Amino acid sequence: MNMPFSFEGNAHIVNNVPARREDYMQVTKSSVFPLSFCAHRWVENLPVVERALAVWPSLLIYMEAVRTKKVPNPGTGSYDTIAAAIKCPLILAKLHFYMAIARMFTPFLKRYQTDEPVMPFLGRDLVELLKCFLRRFIKRELLQHATTVQLTRLDVTERKNWVCLRDVDIGLGAESILKKLLILSHGQASVERGFSVNKEVETTNIMEDTVVTKVPLTKELLKSVEGARTRYRDYLTEERRKKELEAQAQKRKAAELRKIK
Repeated sequence: MNMPFSFEGNAHIVNNVPARREDYMQVTKSSVFPLSFCAHRWVENLPVVERALAVWPSLLIYMEAVRTKKVPNPGTGSYDTIAAAIKCPLILAKLHFYMAIARMFTPFLKRYQTDEPVMPFLGRDLVELLKCFLRRFIKRELLQHATTVQLTRLDVTERKNWVCLRDVDIGLGAESILKKLLILSHGQASVERGFSVNKEVETTNIMEDTVVTKVPLTKELLKSVEGARTRYRDYLTEERRKKELEAQAQKRKAAELRKIK
């Protein structure tokens, strides 16, 4: 389970060089640094990705300061890795997804780092962990009553076993990030699509003599527009009054029925 971009050693971009740490703190106004990712100690990596997300804004500031030559370029592999990650528009979504997966695995990993006799429960817990992971993208009906053997034989590359793409569980954090990334382009696409549809309707289905192109702005029309808001408020007040009268009538009716009983 690797990080979307590995923080293994990337904490050293600022952590182990005093002068670099000073540059980082000076330009970011922060003394919170990345943590080191460890490929063979998965249980330690939830705090790593949480810290990565926490320091990401500061890292962006630091990398921009390097780009504009306000501070020296570290010239390290760690710097190059982060520079490449910044170019990925989905990097924050990937980090949030990794964090969601890490949170799912961490309780299991911690439980079995113990001297207590828990091995009899290992198989059951592994099955439940695997099901929990597969539910994110595999149809639930295939998992609900699946035996251990059936789970090991489940073809996760078979499209017919997948849930719809919109139902894939990538975690709330990643989903939120993607919505922020896509909201502008999605909105523009809807507007453009609306223009195209309107144009087609006008061209194909509406004759020229039925399209109103000029509306005379008479005094009566302007006066009616000015009073529209007042009429709407009056309408809401009247509707509210009707509902109150209906409620009172129902209460009286209920009270009369209780007296009869």
